[in-house]
Amino acid sequence: MNWKSKPLLVLFGILGILLLSLLIFRSSKKETIVLKKGSLVEVVYALGTVKPEKEYSLKFGISAAIKEIYVSEGKSVQKGEALIKNDSGIIFRAPFSGTVTNLNLSDDELVMPGISILKILDMDDLYILVSLDQESAMRIRPKQIVQFSFESVRGHTYSGIVDRVYPSQGQFMVRVNADLFPDGILPDMTADVAIQVADKKDVLLVPIKSISKGKVIRYRDGKKEKVSVKLGAINSEFGELLEGDLKENDEVVLGIE
Repeated sequence: MNWKSKPLLVLFGILGILLLSLLIFRSSKKETIVLKKGSLVEVVYALGTVKPEKEYSLKFGISAAIKEIYVSEGKSVQKGEALIKNDSGIIFRAPFSGTVTNLNLSDDELVMPGISILKILDMDDLYILVSLDQESAMRIRPKQIVQFSFESVRGHTYSGIVDRVYPSQGQFMVRVNADLFPDGILPDMTADVAIQVADKKDVLLVPIKSISKGKVIRYRDGKKEKVSVKLGAINSEFGELLEGDLKENDEVVLGIE
């Protein structure tokens, strides 16, 4: 080998080692994000069912036969209008104006006590009923803002407000009063419901992906350190910092283990 080519080989070797080291360093450095303050809205998502404010189920107190039926399923009735007559000659009337549903019996049928003969629903006064798990229900309060939509009414979102939260037969129910329902919505239809449980302004936003076992890796003034954090309100991407030595313009590592 020519002695004049040796310095070039050494130079190329050094450059190769430096380039390889740089590539290894870059590949080992994880993605970071600079912390900033901002607004955060936390939402509880659920599936709700449209319910009528008024619902009446007609039942006999004693065994009796149906003598005559004056209405049909789907028919609108007025308050006081005759519904059926039994074999004792008693005429049962509508307690309020509404629509007849669930009429499955016919004339001369014998009806046992407690069996529903028909129902009347008030189709003009509706609300949404939501069933939540315990953890979600604990975050719901009356007057919280609600957004809801129907899969069959694409591109439209409607607003409402939480009216009440209560337990019922082992479930945790939320009643939502709507400002407006779109035309054609009927009882028992389902809606996608989003209940706003927190609305925070000017808070330090910590990426959810940066947190592992309650800690983040922080870079500040060129120094790397693990920091414990506690979050308040959260959404799908960020959490509100309640406790922890983090401040604006700190960098945190995403996807730590």
